Parts: sequence; C-alpha cells; structure tokens
Amino acid sequence: METFHYYNIFETKGIEYLITVVFFLSLIPFWIILNNRDKIAKGIKKALGVLSVSKLRIPQGIFYSPGHTWTYLRRNGTARVGVDDLLLSITGPFTLNAVPESGTAVSKGDVIARIVQQDKELAIKSPVSGVLKSANQSIFEHPEVLMDDPYGTGWMFEIKPSAWKEDTAAYYLADEAVRWTGEELVRFKDFLAGSLQRHDETPSLLALQDGGELREHLLADLPKEVWMDFEHEFLASKN
Repeated sequence: METFHYYNIFETKGIEYLITVVFFLSLIPFWIILNNRDKIAKGIKKALGVLSVSKLRIPQGIFYSPGHTWTYLRRNGTARVGVDDLLLSITGPFTLNAVPESGTAVSKGDVIARIVQQDKELAIKSPVSGVLKSANQSIFEHPEVLMDDPYGTGWMFEIKPSAWKEDTAAYYLADEAVRWTGEELVRFKDFLAGSLQRHDETPSLLALQDGGELREHLLADLPKEVWMDFEHEFLASKN
C-alpha cells in the first residue's frame, strides 16, 4: 500500500516561493500600464473629446483671419470663404442663417451669416471685401456638411474680391496658421476664465477636462451670455 505524505508548505520554504510568485504576477498589470501610459492617455483624451491643435484640421495654402474665417483665391478670380475648424470644434453642431443675397456688395468685417443654437447665436463676418457671387446652399440645408468638411464641400460663400492683397496681408498661412491656432487655444482658455466667472458658478465642471484641458463643443453647454462675450471679445476682428 502506497504511503501518502503530507507537507505543510507553511512549515517549509514553499510559502516564500508562493509569495514571491504572487508578488511578481501582481506587478504585470502595473508594468503594462506604465509601458502603455502614452497610448492610454491618448485614447482617454480622444474618448473625452479633448480640444488640441493636433486634432484640428488646418490645411496649408489658405488664409485664416483673426475672426476664425478662412479664404482662398480660385482660378476664376473668386474667393471662397468659410469658418475654420477651431470655431466649429468650440461651438458644436448648429444651424446656419445667411445674411446677404447674391449680388450684394460686402465689406471686410460685414456680417455674412449667423451660427444659431437654440436662443444663442454668433455673427460670422466676411474676411474680404467684394461682391457676393454665390452661397453654398447645401450647408444651409444640411449644416452637418460644414462640420464634416469645412474647407471642402463645407465652404460658405464665393465673393469677387475688390482688395484681395490688402484684405489678406495680415492673415495667417501655412505653419504660421498652426502656430496662431495654438495661441488661440490659450487665449480661449483665458477668455473662458473671465467670462465664466461673470456668468457661471461652476466653470471648471462645464468647460474643462481634468488638468485644465479644453473639451470639444463646450459652448453648446454654456449660457447665452457667454456666447455674447465670445462674439464681442474673442471673435472681435483685429485686422
């Protein structure tokens, strides 16, 4: 008959080996997290909709105005005009109302459209002077086109410019536009700090992610008074 031997690991070195194995196994998840922290952080930011220059569309070869409109000159001599991705990322989805009719003479800085969200709105101003030749009707009927492709199918108007060089001389182009957009994000944070302090009791909860990062479409959650400040203070043309 075989003899059964019982060994109590608590009376041997076995318990030490077991503890050692469990300890190293417990380190594996932390090692994985530490070695993938950058990837995890990027994934979290993407899920949360963190607003950053790297996420914004900033095509090269078009002129950006301080009022966050853009323009470029076509071969036929007309200038296409629209709103930039930073403004779209700040406001979120909206309806769009056109102001002037085709054939109307407009000056740089004239209101050519209004972004509307319920009882809140922003005036969009022309980046160039000239005669308005046509409007892109598709974006007024389907504003999601503007959100999806603001520099392509989402253009707003075509204007026959009367002072192209003078109007665009102080605008931002290529790498300068990227740098300026980064500066605008910083300026927008400063703007929010002041405006929300005046009009909202919990600005950090509404506007910023943990760590003070901006989130996308945050104006959609903010009151009408902040929209008014945004138009008159942040979008105020400096050119």
